[in-house]
Amino acid sequence: MLLAKGQPRTAQHVRARWVATVEPGHDDVLEDYVISIDQSGSGKILALTKASEFSGKVDLHLQNHLLIPGLINAHTHTPMSLLRGYADDLPLNEWLFQHIFPTEARFVFDAPLEEAEEFVRLGSELACYEMLKTGTTLFNDMYFHGDVTASVARKAGMKAVLTQAGLLYFGDDVRFSGLVESNVKFCSELISSNDVAIRPSLLPHSVYMVPEGKLQEVNAAYNAACAEAHVVIHTHLHETKKEISDVLEQTGKSALQILDGLGMLNKRTVAAHCVYMTDEEIALMAKSGASVAHCPRSNLKLGSGIARVADMLKSGVNVCLGTDGASSNNTLDMMTEMQYASMIAKGVTGDPTVLSAREVLEMATLRGARALGLEAKTGSIKVGKAADLVAVHLGGLETAPIYDPLGQLVYTNSRHVSHVWIDGKCVVQDGTCLTLRSMDLAAMDRLVSKLRDFRKTLPSAT
Repeated sequence: MLLAKGQPRTAQHVRARWVATVEPGHDDVLEDYVISIDQSGSGKILALTKASEFSGKVDLHLQNHLLIPGLINAHTHTPMSLLRGYADDLPLNEWLFQHIFPTEARFVFDAPLEEAEEFVRLGSELACYEMLKTGTTLFNDMYFHGDVTASVARKAGMKAVLTQAGLLYFGDDVRFSGLVESNVKFCSELISSNDVAIRPSLLPHSVYMVPEGKLQEVNAAYNAACAEAHVVIHTHLHETKKEISDVLEQTGKSALQILDGLGMLNKRTVAAHCVYMTDEEIALMAKSGASVAHCPRSNLKLGSGIARVADMLKSGVNVCLGTDGASSNNTLDMMTEMQYASMIAKGVTGDPTVLSAREVLEMATLRGARALGLEAKTGSIKVGKAADLVAVHLGGLETAPIYDPLGQLVYTNSRHVSHVWIDGKCVVQDGTCLTLRSMDLAAMDRLVSKLRDFRKTLPSAT
């Protein structure tokens, strides 16, 4: 029995048929173990004990369940859940510039503050509900009005990495500088608050939307105010061939080279997509310590391509998983993302041994925590870490028989999240979300009706 020092008296003891710790060097799934979860304030894992050696009272017996670390969505846009199915079957540039950006200009960028905040609140609630129901406990977000999303995350009991606004430059220097200033203020206040659930980030959308000169401005402002804190640099990178050719034509450099030259490619960097990377660029990513957030479903749906994940992992790049937004995926289900990541890697390499179920689960948990600077706190089941846990029911006939529970988790579609704990607090119980039981569905219906009407004014609306 592994015990943390100073174990408090109050704990919940959960017995599970299988436990996947995702701890380095521990590839085997533990069978029939009891995990003790602190309930007196820390929300940490207190002990992991063989059931045959446990002498206490079991509070919850999960007889046909696999217990895994909470899933970490390393790249998403939560409020965009309101745009699920809004502009399907389009290439990225047309999707983004002719449909998404005009809609966001109307409902977020240029909308009255109250309307913009309502869009973000309703979309974030929808996203957090879906993520909790599918086992995500922590998400790395990129959007606007981050204070609103942070409030929703706290209500949901979730953890998040975000900032006040994603940075986009549309030629207005004054507006852009105002965005940078509000972001630095938001991050500084969040750092000072010592909030353990919400962490700050720096969000330049991409090099093609924030040119090099503006990136210098952003980097200087953050270094002056937040240099000592682990502020994640979260950006899109090398997502499409067009992005790469446009940046190269305009600057004579790749987006990756620009970030590296500015000192923005380091262990704090989470680069979403990285679909098109040369061997030299992969080597640079590995050397820098930057992480890649692989989003296979979104990349497939937008026809962008598939990242060289197997090559990146072999080269030592920390690759984690993200869903992207529901507007391009169209789901925030990280378990489905694991399945796609593993199967596509096998298909494109012709090697069925790459991205095993164990490896892809690590990408969705521990590697995500590492990317966000939280590896010491979450991402695996270990005594002293946060009890961020997910119980997945594998007892149905549609999953029988079970020889390898990790294979069943990743390669079948017949698994059900029954329980979720975040910092030791149960937020999903028997498949029911306990923290987001009431949402303003009437307000959501009214907003969606407006979105439908606006959608009719866009080109090639389907």
